[in-house]
Amino acid sequence: MVRSLAVVISCLLLPALAFAEKKVTKEEWDGLYRIYKLRANLAQHGEAARISAELAAKYPDEKKIQIFCGRTAYFYAHRLEGKKQQKAAERGVECAQRVLDKNPKDYDGRLMWAMTLFKSKAGEGWQSALKESKNIKKFLEEMISDEPKRFEAYMMLGALYRDLPGLISWGDSAKGLELLEKGGKLNPHDPDMLLELAQGYAAVGKKEKAKATYMKCINDSKSPKDMDWETEDARQYAKKKLKELE
Repeated sequence: MVRSLAVVISCLLLPALAFAEKKVTKEEWDGLYRIYKLRANLAQHGEAARISAELAAKYPDEKKIQIFCGRTAYFYAHRLEGKKQQKAAERGVECAQRVLDKNPKDYDGRLMWAMTLFKSKAGEGWQSALKESKNIKKFLEEMISDEPKRFEAYMMLGALYRDLPGLISWGDSAKGLELLEKGGKLNPHDPDMLLELAQGYAAVGKKEKAKATYMKCINDSKSPKDMDWETEDARQYAKKKLKELE
């Protein structure tokens, strides 16, 4: 009887174990990284986004590939415009949504969802982006409330406050800077955080603080894992904006 029960339990567990073990293989990761490392080239960046989206669809329960897909889709879409931007970003929305389907409170999943959704709406047109912005604002505020010690939601929400037009939306440069400064205190060496903070200072006329923060982005920022190219891109953009202030 014990032996029979053990066999039954084993049979019941095998499908679940097989399902749990279904992850991107080392060979698949290696192949993706070979393309991803060349993403300074726009075509290679697009190929990396395509491959990561295919792997994310193949392994829908692996969070790592979903977040990788969302992040790659976002930064690729950031280099595009219009319908191409929209289509590229929508891949990231799909990947982020898989994470949220499993855990609606997952911070990384929520961040990727908000970033790629807004980028896709911006590609669709600014009217679509403005319409969606209220929902994204509420979404980011909830993220800050849930995990106040992470900087990313402060950064995105602050940038939206800074960039959205105040007369026809909830845009507010002063409020944006307040949020960006909070994010900057939480992660004072992230290149994108420093870049957004510098632009926040510039938006309210704090030219010297903007200059100092651009310089910090250029000289003292630290590249997050697997984001060397994105960090260099942020530094180059900081150099460009610094020249405009001089």
